[in-house]
Amino acid sequence: MGCWPDLRLPEMRLCGLCLLLISALAVGCAGSGKKGSHAGAATFVRPPKPPVFLNGPMSLLFTNVDGFSARAVLESGAPANGVELAAGELLGLRGKLLFAPSPRKAAAKSARLEAFAFIWDVAANRGYILNDPLQGYAPISYGRLFTNVATSAPVNQAATETVAGHPCQQSEVTVAADDGSASVFRVWRATDLKGLPVRVSGASDGTPVTLTLSRVRLEAVPSDLFQPPSGFTKFDTADVLVNELNSRQHNLKGRTTPWPDDKDILSVPDTRTPMRQY
Repeated sequence: MGCWPDLRLPEMRLCGLCLLLISALAVGCAGSGKKGSHAGAATFVRPPKPPVFLNGPMSLLFTNVDGFSARAVLESGAPANGVELAAGELLGLRGKLLFAPSPRKAAAKSARLEAFAFIWDVAANRGYILNDPLQGYAPISYGRLFTNVATSAPVNQAATETVAGHPCQQSEVTVAADDGSASVFRVWRATDLKGLPVRVSGASDGTPVTLTLSRVRLEAVPSDLFQPPSGFTKFDTADVLVNELNSRQHNLKGRTTPWPDDKDILSVPDTRTPMRQY
């Protein structure tokens, strides 16, 4: 499926990453064509929220990076022992972030939620929610604006800790918001990645969370990736977008003729001309 803008990337090594993003956006198309998929077609979803490392105070920690790509895993609690809240591909470019959830073997409703991706502009405090099966997007925003980062001295300047294969220096970081609130994080900055945080732990709405980046690459990321695809339909709000998706699913319920290969509306083969070329 070609669902991202027509880009000619300067480096062929980015092609695999971009194809991975496309497959992540199209996860709703995977695995839903099995027998009994019509039972899941009537499952309604609500607009998913961006993960907290996009529109929360953590996002300010990734604004001074020229370009990077990574595998991101957000957990509730300590790494390895926590509950996974979100996982997927994270791209960053000078304060703009893109997150595309990874495919998982899950129920139909979970698969549909993973068909949503997010683009976020940290400085503007707004972005977009995208849905590939619907070929649509909608603007989203957040109330609090995070304005300042204060970093204390390293926890132990002489000591380093390896995280995701990278030597890291720990420090304590305080992120201030425009409403006067502050969030404190323990940050592991990779000394071989120009100080990019590869692990951040702290609290989100009172719940301890940890974000870990792996398979990190510092590289030039095309700026066009941080805009909605030109062929996508714009919806006024995320609610309107999801209501349209649910409506199409609900209308499918009354069909007497099955979709091709007995698949639901989210897994009908895409016959449009690909919008992306390499």
